[in-house]
Amino acid sequence: MEPVKFLHPSPTSSARGVTILRVVFGALLMVHGFQKFMAGHAAFAASVAAMGVQKPEIVAWLVIAGELGLGLLLVLGALTRVAGFLAAIMFAGIWFVTEAGKPLLTDKSGVTAELLIIYVAISIAFVFLGPGALSLDRKLARQSARAGR
Repeated sequence: MEPVKFLHPSPTSSARGVTILRVVFGALLMVHGFQKFMAGHAAFAASVAAMGVQKPEIVAWLVIAGELGLGLLLVLGALTRVAGFLAAIMFAGIWFVTEAGKPLLTDKSGVTAELLIIYVAISIAFVFLGPGALSLDRKLARQSARAGR
């Protein structure tokens, strides 16, 4: 009896799955950054300042640029491992500023800051998984391999 194929995915299907996750995650980051940008830097900087962050103007620009720039890199699959690493640092920093010291479990349903935890985990996963099937990283690697022959 032949095992069910979906229980044993091929490298190609796994690479396609990573691509889907990378593009969707990157697009979501870009949407968050675009919303902050369109609302105005001053408005976002004010909300960052309200959290007690020093240099809120700089931090606000870094978050907006991080979400837009890293999101774009992830959508394109360019410098994917670096973008994943930097995104993980960004989201860990956001977690530290907004959620540190709060209990993980409270009387509310879910986990405190679970979305930030998921963002950090997905970002770190790209450091290990790479870009997936359709990406600039993979295209450049293939071109480099052909040129090296």
